[in-house]
Amino acid sequence: MRAERPIISHPERQVWTQQLTSITLTLGAWAMWGYLWLPALAVILWIFGIHLDSIYKVRVPDQSTLLLMILIVLACDAIVRNWAGYNRRRFAGKSRRLGSNAIPHPDVGKAFGVNDAATLSLLLQERRLSMYFDDAGTLIRVVAEGADKKEDPAAE
Repeated sequence: MRAERPIISHPERQVWTQQLTSITLTLGAWAMWGYLWLPALAVILWIFGIHLDSIYKVRVPDQSTLLLMILIVLACDAIVRNWAGYNRRRFAGKSRRLGSNAIPHPDVGKAFGVNDAATLSLLLQERRLSMYFDDAGTLIRVVAEGADKKEDPAAE
C-alpha cells in the first residue's frame, strides 16, 4: 500500500506566521546547504583561473581551538556510540514488525455497537469510510467514501 502523497502539506490552512516561519526555515536550510558547497566552488573556480580568496578562507587554529574541536568530536562519538549500543541491546535479534492477531468479526461489531450485517460488512471491507457519531459517542451511520450521497438512505 503506497500513499498518494507521502508528506501531508496544507499551506493554505496555515496562518501567515506559520507560512513565514516555514519559508524562513526553508531559506535558511538552503543557505546552509549552499555554504557547504563553497569549498567545491572555490576549487572549480581555481581550475578555471578565477582566484577568489574571499570565498574560502581558513585560519590556522591555535592549540586551544584544536583541543576544543577534538573534545567536540569525542563527545559526538561517545553520544553516537552509546545510542547505537542502546539500540543494539534493545532491538538486536528481534523481529522488526510483529503481526497482529486476527480479530473476530463479531468483536469488531461489538466494539462499534453495530448489529447490522451491512454496516459490519462496510467496516470490515471498505478502505475509506465516513463514520458519524452522536454526542454520546454512539455510531449513527457509516458511508463508504466512494459511495454517492444518493445511495445513502440516512442522508435524505
